[in-house]
Amino acid sequence: MITEVKFIGITPFNLNKSLLPKIERFFEGSKKALIIRLNESSYSENFIKKVINLSKKNQSIIIFNSRNPVDNFSNIHLTSKDLMRSEKKKNNGFILGASCHNQEEINKANELKCDYILISPVLIDKNKNKKLGWKKFKELSKSFEGKSFPLGGVKEKDLEKSLAHNGAGISGISCFF
Repeated sequence: MITEVKFIGITPFNLNKSLLPKIERFFEGSKKALIIRLNESSYSENFIKKVINLSKKNQSIIIFNSRNPVDNFSNIHLTSKDLMRSEKKKNNGFILGASCHNQEEINKANELKCDYILISPVLIDKNKNKKLGWKKFKELSKSFEGKSFPLGGVKEKDLEKSLAHNGAGISGISCFF
């Protein structure tokens, strides 16, 4: 389960030759989770099989972004748009997570009984979303019934800061890949 995970990595949209070795390094050490989030042109079953095999070395968790092909036998991470469209938790027995940017989305994640959420953007402004900061992250994470992970400008060195602000660990793209 997600309870023992401190690091959630998210693949970049575009697949490149250096990504697989970076994923292999990411999986070294303690159990981690990886959200596979690729654009349609980068998505390949061959790549997915390689990543799944790498994850087995330390029993890490693979989670599929709701933008990518998923089945009822997969761990799923919902985009905030997919979260708000969801009516019920579809895949009992599997991990369900979501991206959240505000209290309304966190309320929906609670309603769906998500196992974890990524709250963003914490340290950088992203698109139309203004950075939240650690104080707001703590407030939002306390309103979620599961594990919360900060996203957006956080680095591995921010793990202790996250834990001190009710986070369960950290999540990121560029900090890992």
